[in-house]
Amino acid sequence: MRPTATFVTGMATMGVLAGGIVLGTGILDGTATGQNSASNSGSTPGNGSVGNSGSTAGGSTAVTDGTFDGPVVQTVYGPMQVEIVIKGGIITTATALQHPGGDGTSDQINAQVVPILTKATTDYQTVQFGNVSRATISTGAYKQSAQAALDQAGFTG
Repeated sequence: MRPTATFVTGMATMGVLAGGIVLGTGILDGTATGQNSASNSGSTPGNGSVGNSGSTAGGSTAVTDGTFDGPVVQTVYGPMQVEIVIKGGIITTATALQHPGGDGTSDQINAQVVPILTKATTDYQTVQFGNVSRATISTGAYKQSAQAALDQAGFTG
């Protein structure tokens, strides 16, 4: 039995992956309808180090270019810390400096999840996207640390 075009399109729209890990499809702007959409409960600025170039992007917002480290966010599986690089007023790089691990399951999940989260951050120019299935805790910690780094830069997306 062959799947109908509507079914296949619906599955693609929901962001279903055969591997079982998928980023929720909605960007949170108050109108998102994607699966696994969740609100970012905010961030708690920490003592992350900031090294910036002092330049600001043009326009009405004052985004500071540079490298911004979010705070270390502790989870039950280990720490998460994100570094964001902003150049020309856009997010050029997002890197997980630390992520939960140390046991086989956490290592396996985060080996798949962290690249998804860092790519989504640079692609969407925000961390206001849905959760990664099977990694709600890591996703939440990533978003909290990354949002604090973006706040340091004055980046509103």
